[in-house]
Amino acid sequence: ADPSTKTISLLSFPRDLDVPIYCPRSKTDTEGYVASSNDRINSAYSRCGETGTVLTIKHLTGLPINYLITVNFHGFKEVVDKLGGVWMDVDRRYYNRNTGAYYNDYANINLQPGYQLLSGQQALDFVRFRHTDDDLHRNARQQEFVQALRAQVSQNFSYTSIPSLIDSITKNIEVGE
Repeated sequence: ADPSTKTISLLSFPRDLDVPIYCPRSKTDTEGYVASSNDRINSAYSRCGETGTVLTIKHLTGLPINYLITVNFHGFKEVVDKLGGVWMDVDRRYYNRNTGAYYNDYANINLQPGYQLLSGQQALDFVRFRHTDDDLHRNARQQEFVQALRAQVSQNFSYTSIPSLIDSITKNIEVGE
């Protein structure tokens, strides 16, 4: 986020991207050490926490990273619901019924194709869906969602919703460096 230009830039990485994982030696370590020469990028958080995630992305991209914002699933759903949902053009049917079997241990989802208003739960299911396609398709869905959210907020944002949004955000988002 750049407050001077009032812009937000996003970059998505496939969660299964194999990269060197960097962990900090101390709380003030800005370079880190290679904890694993090749592992899935999403393991940086579980191995080395917020700082390890930031160090891994810094080394991968060469870009300065000022903050890491972590949003929990409840917060995602709550923010979408407080915005009144998000209008999305769902490209196809997304369906899964979790039967508890090891090969089907994914969230339940049943979205029909077409332009529709997604609730927080439906939006979360949509952006997390990965049962019949790969991580690149999931990243594309997440980017579509962010674009739809951005368009909706820019067209329909009400200042009266700010207090409840701030409350949801502060309860469900962590900002780390």
